Amino acid sequence: MVFKIQSKLIFLFFIFFFITINSQANIIYDKNNTVITELDLKYYKQIYYDRFNEEINDSKAIKNLVMIKRLVISLKKNNSGFLEKIDTIILNEIGEENIKSETIFDIIRYYKTRNEFVSNYLKNDFNKFDLENIFKSFSNLKLPISKNNCLTIIKIIDLKNNKEFVNVFFENLKNQSEDYEILIDNALYNICINQQNKNIIDREIFKYVEFKTENEFKKFIYAQ
Repeated sequence: MVFKIQSKLIFLFFIFFFITINSQANIIYDKNNTVITELDLKYYKQIYYDRFNEEINDSKAIKNLVMIKRLVISLKKNNSGFLEKIDTIILNEIGEENIKSETIFDIIRYYKTRNEFVSNYLKNDFNKFDLENIFKSFSNLKLPISKNNCLTIIKIIDLKNNKEFVNVFFENLKNQSEDYEILIDNALYNICINQQNKNIIDREIFKYVEFKTENEFKKFIYAQ
């Protein structure tokens, strides 16, 4: 099973590649050969926001950075082949000349590694029950419906608990299609999903899969 969603969700935006690094940045964490500076924290918080569209506090960000550093150090020591594979992918996508900070590189390494687990779940394990749970997590899922391919909107309805919509949306993910048609009161309607709504749904799918794979990923980290 291959989802179009993978390439969209797994792509990360990093806006700090071209910022000059301040080598004198204040150190805010220095334990067990792991050093984190104020600048590292700033990088991570911005990347986190770009990825999840939400803020993260300093305490949690530092905790995550420590885990990121731990993973990279462990991979270098115990699984260098896997790390080399990840690094090759990153450098091919971004270019070595554009990575101006070792911390940024480590953060990208971490998320690329994390995304391997997300990608694997989406390809092999993601099912209709997962999608149904995601839709139910919304306070509502109000979308426009139409009878002429969304040229004219008839009304807006809440599809949060509509099983047929779950089935159609899931099949579209699997088949890389965007043909959303379902029966409503024995009549066939187009479901009109604009890019903004699609992005919102995609983001929730990604967050859900990250949660589902969290334990497996932590086992991977601490096994290194």
